[in-house]
Amino acid sequence: MIKRNIIISIVILATVTVGAMVFSRPALADCMGVKTSIIDCKDSSGKDAKTGEEAIYNILGVVIKIMTGVIGLVAVAAVVYGAILYGSASDNPENIKKAKEIWTNVVIGLIAFAFMVSILNFIIPGGVW
Repeated sequence: MIKRNIIISIVILATVTVGAMVFSRPALADCMGVKTSIIDCKDSSGKDAKTGEEAIYNILGVVIKIMTGVIGLVAVAAVVYGAILYGSASDNPENIKKAKEIWTNVVIGLIAFAFMVSILNFIIPGGVW
């Protein structure tokens, strides 16, 4: 009975999701004569972009935002994996060492990513955010 309810819930959720994607219309903006729904063709002052340079900066901003989300998810998953290793280590010091190594690598990776974003925020006119 529980499996049947789970399957019905998944089918309903998939139907609603696919229906929303099929019947919705994207809000398209005019970006230098090209219709787009991903790139915001505004320069740093909020006016319409006159050159492709502002569009490239906007694409880079979108990529940085997506990378931030993905790296955040991967970092949380790695911390959880390290916690599982640490919690289930019992008398195995190798698992404790591996868990601490994973946590250290996550912290180093997050610091390196923060430096990268801050440098790009300095280089890109108007910043990433």
